[in-house]
Amino acid sequence: MIAVVHLVWGPFGPGALRGFLDSYRRHPPGCDHELVVLFNGVDRGQLDELRGELNGVEHTAFELPQPVQDLAAYAWAAEHLSHERLCFLNSHCRALAGDWLAKLDSALDEPRVGLAGATGSWASFRSAVLNGLGLPNPYQHVREPPRALRRELWCEIERELEQAEPSRAAAGPRDPRQHRLLNRVKSARELPEHLLLFPGFPAHHLRTNAFIAERATFTSLSTPRLTRKMDALVLESGRRSYTRQIHARGLRTLVVARDGRTFDHPQWPASRTFWQARQEGLLMADNRTAVYDSGGLERRTLLSARAWGSLAEPLAPAAVPAAAAGNLP
Repeated sequence: MIAVVHLVWGPFGPGALRGFLDSYRRHPPGCDHELVVLFNGVDRGQLDELRGELNGVEHTAFELPQPVQDLAAYAWAAEHLSHERLCFLNSHCRALAGDWLAKLDSALDEPRVGLAGATGSWASFRSAVLNGLGLPNPYQHVREPPRALRRELWCEIERELEQAEPSRAAAGPRDPRQHRLLNRVKSARELPEHLLLFPGFPAHHLRTNAFIAERATFTSLSTPRLTRKMDALVLESGRRSYTRQIHARGLRTLVVARDGRTFDHPQWPASRTFWQARQEGLLMADNRTAVYDSGGLERRTLLSARAWGSLAEPLAPAAVPAAAAGNLP
């Protein structure tokens, strides 16, 4: 039996859970499972409303004793569940096709597979920092927008992602100049960690927004103390990431596309699942796939280059047919 562990982060309110459940109803998982809802950072006043969203949905719910980073929440769930396989979905996840769980589960049955997920990336914090400093790095010969436009695009992307962070959004919109300055201060503060704790491009890593593993495999992975967002980022794509730990054991990490095809890490760009083409292979969406979908060709060029280097193949959004455009509200 598979446990589908969906993380509900309290500050997001009921909207994020409602979005996931809408997709869960529209796109049946396709195999036997137990939906496990993990309340993280949920206060007493929110519980009734969140439980109301779950009315009519068969599930088991747990409340974490205190708010923790998402990967720490997954580790807690793995220790408290006895299912053979665990599929972890973060708060922003949305299923885009039926049988999504069956496809992830089937990928795990392939020979020598340790982890399978809906998206992966080769992006490197270390190489991005070196590129920003004008120092030699694998990104320096990759096609990206001019530096001034690149800065504007990154600020735009950061502002868009912050809209999904209630604690930041509550402070109200920032002036673009203020946002640029704060971004530079933050980048300077984190620069040593980005250089020391992350590998250079290509930094192969399965993204942890939606992935599946044998419970025995997942609990055997080293999960250090996670007190900051940076700690979780290091565990996702750093030098001791889950992916690198799996590869060190001689096991494979697969990306699973919408049609069920699987891709080993050297072939991930061809899956067209994350920041590539029009993401037409994407099985499970999240807030970071959304920043690509909502952008024009310049934004997509920047993101695709960071994820895939010289193998980037960004495509502009598909044009809306005139007949369909006439029906838009």
